[in-house]
Amino acid sequence: MTAVVCLHSSQSSGAQWRPLLRFFREQKVDIVSPDLIGYGACPQAAPEDSQAFRLADEVSMLSEHCESFARRPLHLVGHSYGAALALKIAKDNPAQVASLTLYEPVSFHVLADDDPAREQISGVSANMESLSEEESARLFVDYWNYPGYFDALPERVQRVMLGQQKKVLADFAALLGEPAQLQDYAAVQCPVLLMHGDASPLSSRRVAQLLGQTLPQCTELSINGGHMAPVTDPASVMPAMTDFLLQQLAIE
Repeated sequence: MTAVVCLHSSQSSGAQWRPLLRFFREQKVDIVSPDLIGYGACPQAAPEDSQAFRLADEVSMLSEHCESFARRPLHLVGHSYGAALALKIAKDNPAQVASLTLYEPVSFHVLADDDPAREQISGVSANMESLSEEESARLFVDYWNYPGYFDALPERVQRVMLGQQKKVLADFAALLGEPAQLQDYAAVQCPVLLMHGDASPLSSRRVAQLLGQTLPQCTELSINGGHMAPVTDPASVMPAMTDFLLQQLAIE
């Protein structure tokens, strides 16, 4: 039975995909948006050793706790960390994933060591590790949005983010430490919609550029927005995502 599984970004939860879930459930599509490790209501807490965490650990959790993840054909939707996770799943299981709908996968491991984008994001990761929990969360949130964004958030939202920041460090370790190389993603044979924002940071724009040159069946789409558009401005992203997914579901 066909399933659509939506994977959220770091410092978020499956709730970020509510507009997409609402639309496709009206179409009677089996669609879910599980909370990833350390976020929302996920039964698995953030790892104690953040530097040892890898994307494979996240895949294991999905296999254990997300029933729809075992369905075939499987259509994956992802944003940021969730999009990088979706790409790994498709690379490792090319015959099982029917399509990928992605917004700025942060697969930092595809960046060469001397790439300025790699140097930038490695610096962000190292700085987060050295700062207090609050300063680390502020750096993360402001990097993907703009300076002052974290401080402008409601206090209750800040508290939730502080409680999740430990997993953000693990996410970065997984994204930078994934053993796959750029050319390994040429094994992803399914249709891919790869979206990116023209106002996003260098790191995610560069990853999108490299993946767009590597994925065999990739349709690229740039929008007027930033990295967090699926959360802050879903109307700029969801129409293209729904159109692509409807097309892929109709092919089956």
